[in-house]
Amino acid sequence: MTAEEAPAAPVAPAGAAGPDEAAPAPALQRLSELVRRVNSSTDTAEVLEEIVHGVCEVLGYGVAAIARLEGDTLVMTAVAGPDDVRRQVLGRRTPAAEILDEFRQADRWGILRFVPHGRMDNARLTAAWIPDFEPDDDPMAWHPEDALYAPLYSATGGLLGNMAVDLPTGNRIPSVHERELLEMFVVQAGLALSNAQQRERLAEQVRLGSTVKEVAQAGSQPGIEAILSDACRAVQRGLDATQVWIRCYPDEDRANGVAAGHPRPSPTGAGVATLRADLSELWPSADPVVVHVSDETCDRLPSSLPKLQQMMTSVGAFQVVVMPMGVALSLLGYVVIGFPGSRGPLRASELDAIAEIARELGRSVHSARLLETEQRLVSELRELDRYKGELITTISHELKTPLTTIIGHAELLGELHEHRSVEAITRNAERLNRLVQNLLDYSRVQDRRAAVRVDVDVIDSCRAAIDLVAHLADTGRVGIELVVCCEQVSVSGDPEDLSLVVDNLVSNAVKYTRPGGTVRIEVACDEGEVRVSVRDSGLGISEADQVHLFSAFHRSSNPEALSIPGTGLGLAISRRIVESHGGRIEVESVVGEGSTFTLALPRAPRRTP
Repeated sequence: MTAEEAPAAPVAPAGAAGPDEAAPAPALQRLSELVRRVNSSTDTAEVLEEIVHGVCEVLGYGVAAIARLEGDTLVMTAVAGPDDVRRQVLGRRTPAAEILDEFRQADRWGILRFVPHGRMDNARLTAAWIPDFEPDDDPMAWHPEDALYAPLYSATGGLLGNMAVDLPTGNRIPSVHERELLEMFVVQAGLALSNAQQRERLAEQVRLGSTVKEVAQAGSQPGIEAILSDACRAVQRGLDATQVWIRCYPDEDRANGVAAGHPRPSPTGAGVATLRADLSELWPSADPVVVHVSDETCDRLPSSLPKLQQMMTSVGAFQVVVMPMGVALSLLGYVVIGFPGSRGPLRASELDAIAEIARELGRSVHSARLLETEQRLVSELRELDRYKGELITTISHELKTPLTTIIGHAELLGELHEHRSVEAITRNAERLNRLVQNLLDYSRVQDRRAAVRVDVDVIDSCRAAIDLVAHLADTGRVGIELVVCCEQVSVSGDPEDLSLVVDNLVSNAVKYTRPGGTVRIEVACDEGEVRVSVRDSGLGISEADQVHLFSAFHRSSNPEALSIPGTGLGLAISRRIVESHGGRIEVESVVGEGSTFTLALPRAPRRTP
């Protein structure tokens, strides 16, 4: 609504005072005080009361009243005059359209609007307060049906309210000078309402922003039910709502729907299903839907309107806002907020805040669902891992017993000089024995418990590994060289596990090196870590195989490497052990030229004697 175009300068009626007439000192003093109050006070009602009393006491009007615009209605807020008049007028509600229609019929006196008697229609006269006195025949005399208004506009042209005065001094039509004085009071009334509007808007922004923030913070709660419950309370409190319901639909593959309400629980039944169907037609380009209990139809909620109105009535709400809740193209649920009958129309800023609340809830529910899915998958994977470990342990133990028997009998047959058969039995039994041992080792490192750490000499572990593969190296004509940085280098860890890692690296290097090749083991260290590098001149590993090198049961795609017996568990076991010790294993390899495996472990702290 915009302000009307300013009129031309009014012409003073006959007998009016001249424009050079000085304003009385009391009026200027009162105006000065009002200016100070308007600019400093936050109590708008008190300021408006001072203005209307100033108009009566200083300018001599019998009645002065100010109405504030609330929605589409002007509500009489401040009245000065006789007590019986105040009782009749105070709180009176008039549609703004009626007052604007009177403005259009009025004569323009600057910012004032004068409606002379005989111009106002009878219906409006019946509803208005009319002073009871006999009119004078003098054309400058005030008539009981005369009306003098002053629309109160904001700086942007929006209607804020209206000031009306009656019974001017001597019951005479105000002179130009008197109207100018009245305009000064009108200006202060407009400023007071404008300041109040700005404060209300600022307070509303803070309130709505705080509500949205509380809803966003509710998203940190563990579980969707807690999120919705906290959000219901925050919305009900922040928007001063009668009732808040929030429902989250279940996933397609799980019965995990959640509903919350405050102060009453969320309803169930057919109405919930029809509301979901209606909202599905709106999503994803949905805005808040406002429904009144008296609405006979609602194009946006055609199926769910009757049930929704029944829900509203049950909690004493006269209007509700329904807002779909979702993420991207997924409709996750809805938010329903009920308001009392004393509440005026919802402002655009409030509807925007409700839309933002639904978006925040959609994001929170989506994140919570992802977290629940992740936790469920992790739990299932742990269970699978536990089952796998139990399976490996069971199979390994079941294989171990017959293998021990086979090996024992093979030794007896060897004493009877059945060498060819005995060698075959022994070789394959030992191969199965290595497989069983690797399975047991893999199962053990998969289910690590807190172990007691001691200082382990890495150089001693390397020498022990060389002794272990000495026979294999001699048979394959592979040379082994050990280069150390000092006499003793210690790390903190499990001696058995760390020896297993070094044994695996050294035995693999010897096993995959062609006759005549060499394996070089270097031990180096600095203040922070110890590094064991095992370099061979063997087959090498392709880049494709290096990607899966440390995966359980992985074997090389190189046919020559596949011809060498192995389980594909040694490196997987080694990496798991090293990572549990806070270290790492790295590999560099070129096919046909050899490989270098580097084991790096944190150095043990030096012990003080």
